[in-house]
Amino acid sequence: MTTGTRVVGFLVALAAVFGVAFGIGRAVDPWGGDAPVQPPGVHQQHTE
Repeated sequence: MTTGTRVVGFLVALAAVFGVAFGIGRAVDPWGGDAPVQPPGVHQQHTE
């Protein structure tokens, strides 16, 4: 394996881990009281 391949593989694995962690965390979210699935744009509650 070349260094570039290792870096790409590491980034892909890292993205997968964070994607699963945040995806499942947002879907289940036993610690938060908010809705399990939020429509897009809800996190931007400030008005300009």
